[in-house]
Amino acid sequence: MDGVHDGEFAPAFVSLKHADERHAQVLLVDWMLGNRCNFACDYCPDELHNGSIPWIGIEQATAFLEQVHDHYVTGLGHDVWLQLTGGEPTQYPKFFDLCEVAHGLSMNVAVISNGSRTERFWERACGVLASVILTYHDLQVTHETFLTTIRTLVRNRVPLHINVTAHPDRFDDILARVEEILDVAEDASLTLKPLRIGFGSKLYPYTDAQMETLSRRHSRPKSTQGTDALRFQRGLMRRRTSDGAETTVRASELLLEGQNSWKGNRCRAGLESLRVNASGAVTRAVCGAGGEIGRLGDDIAFPVVSVTCPRDECACVSDILVTKTAPFLKR
Repeated sequence: MDGVHDGEFAPAFVSLKHADERHAQVLLVDWMLGNRCNFACDYCPDELHNGSIPWIGIEQATAFLEQVHDHYVTGLGHDVWLQLTGGEPTQYPKFFDLCEVAHGLSMNVAVISNGSRTERFWERACGVLASVILTYHDLQVTHETFLTTIRTLVRNRVPLHINVTAHPDRFDDILARVEEILDVAEDASLTLKPLRIGFGSKLYPYTDAQMETLSRRHSRPKSTQGTDALRFQRGLMRRRTSDGAETTVRASELLLEGQNSWKGNRCRAGLESLRVNASGAVTRAVCGAGGEIGRLGDDIAFPVVSVTCPRDECACVSDILVTKTAPFLKR
């Protein structure tokens, strides 16, 4: 983020921190329970939905959560949020058993879902989920089912964020659906989500007008800053530069503006985040910075210090939403 502009040095990066400081004490475990999904979206790699990896056993899952509790809750005094992903995590056969184990260890459970399960499922899930992120996939979703899922979550007052994937070839049709979603998504936040080719770092070829639309805020939920309990596992970030300027930013803004490179800076991945992939490998973050630290069913070398970012770009929203500081700052 350093550079030269119009003959002058641009302000150097100093830090990217949570706008709500409480998020710095949250360990977010981004947990891919398996790679089975009832959707097969055209922009999603086969290995993320083809069911080639079996679901994790509940015994292994329980043992892992106990390890996380011992290190992060007992040892570091952190709160723990599980962010269950897939595949489609609500298809996990032991979904409610896993939620029960997590609650017994005073952990919050959130889920990233395509919203396709029945209203009966979501009524039950409302009793165990701290928050929900729904992702709207326009060619796979049954629109009315998705709206029913939203209504169920809203009726039960479950904190809800909605990502609407925006393919450039179907952009206008997708925008029309956004308006219908917002009509029923009372107090939910919504992001028009830019797609990355192969889920890598390169965006699909959007037009300038589409990029402007993607950067626009599409919902205005009520403010939750200052409430007694966090509604979501993550939120906005505060970016600071060496000239003293501070701005509040969303992860999607940083991606769209190309301001998502922190190579050589210190990142609290492993302290604020963990990633568990479908095969059971555990890393500090989705990007894998610092390498594998263990596997489910074995000992895990949980981190106690931050890591130096080795990546040219930070392409994952979960990874972006982790504290980062210039190396000259002590963390």
